[in-house]
Amino acid sequence: MPVNERPPTHTDRSDTVIWLVLFGAIVLGVIGISYHSKRYGHKSEDFELRFGLKRLREAIAQYHVDTGVYPARLQDLVAPAGSTPQGTKHGAYAGPYLNPHGGIQDTGLPCNSFGDPTQGVATHWIYNPTDGTVKSAVEGMTVNDVPYSQL
Repeated sequence: MPVNERPPTHTDRSDTVIWLVLFGAIVLGVIGISYHSKRYGHKSEDFELRFGLKRLREAIAQYHVDTGVYPARLQDLVAPAGSTPQGTKHGAYAGPYLNPHGGIQDTGLPCNSFGDPTQGVATHWIYNPTDGTVKSAVEGMTVNDVPYSQL
């Protein structure tokens, strides 16, 4: 040992242990925050997905009430007033049923919160015109472990 250095004392060892415990607590805290963010970070997107589905389903239901048929495609929900979408009788259409601006590629159809707004409708929603059902085209799970396709 060099002449100017003093031997380690009990206090020095205690300081080292305290610093190691403090460092471990910080690491565990970061891991906990990271897990929480991963697990619950999509909560707002889940809400937006459910809200988009609700808006579409309500618009489809109103279209069906007015025309007696389901829309041939989702874009029929935002057809201009006075038009006659495929399969409807003249004058039965009372839309548009959604605001025709904004949304997917500015069509007025709501975006799937997990989809790319610059991509087409088929990348956001799966629509069945025979029974009017619509579901998410994006695969994944909600924070409650429910597949998006089952919402």
